Amino acid sequence: MSSTSKGLDRVLEEIERITDFDARLYRDSTLRRRVGLRMQITRSKNYKEYLEYLKKDQSEFERFVEALTINVSDFFRDRWVFRSLQEKILPDLICSLREENKKRIRIWSVGCSRGQEPYSLAILLHEILNNTINDYQIIIQATDISREALKRAVAGIYSNKEITEVPRRYLLKYFERHPGGYKARDDLRRLIRFRHHDLIKGPSLGKFHLILCRNLFIFFQAKLQQRMFEKLHSSLKRNGILVLGSVETPRDEILFSTLLSRDRIYQKRKKLDSFKQEHSVRS
Repeated sequence: MSSTSKGLDRVLEEIERITDFDARLYRDSTLRRRVGLRMQITRSKNYKEYLEYLKKDQSEFERFVEALTINVSDFFRDRWVFRSLQEKILPDLICSLREENKKRIRIWSVGCSRGQEPYSLAILLHEILNNTINDYQIIIQATDISREALKRAVAGIYSNKEITEVPRRYLLKYFERHPGGYKARDDLRRLIRFRHHDLIKGPSLGKFHLILCRNLFIFFQAKLQQRMFEKLHSSLKRNGILVLGSVETPRDEILFSTLLSRDRIYQKRKKLDSFKQEHSVRS
């Protein structure tokens, strides 16, 4: 191991000791890029200087975690995915619940960042259910490891620039004017429960009909990806749906079958051994 790698390891060990956040589970390229950014900002010439800076300024630990975990977040990001959710996935889910005479809908937005994704989902549910929405018990569990991002999400206040991807009809219907931008109305906010949660170390939050975990796996090492897919699989109800980012796919076909390939939408397999049974018959 080079002295440079040793220096980075010491930085990451100190960060985990203070914050209980194990950054070494992230891809090496992501780590070096984000640590390098913090070193630039703190004017640290090398890992040793950055480690000394961390020990002097405790708030830098939180800033580092923010820098590593922050994700781009937009309303209706990858619009074609939300079109599929609105036209097929959510209507099919609601139809199946009606057939079973059930009224509870549970959705998990993992890595919700500043809240644009769960608010987008809340808008879709309002549009689909319309005046029957109060007949349902809807819980959109929105989680993130960044406390700063969650503060923004809970406030539900967005600048004019952040709101540009919201269709005007939705903007007028579900947001109200706020100094410098817009604020999500209460009929959206009441559907969402924001919570600080670490997908890697945190417990499962129950069983969900639909989980969106988009653009997180691209930062994880392969071994960690597999563990997280298993965790999400166990957090889905029977036939539950998983939505991933535009360049992400499940590492194991035993866990999920492809529902909509272009949209990166997958369905939980009914039994973990179903894939094996299917292929043993073919062979």
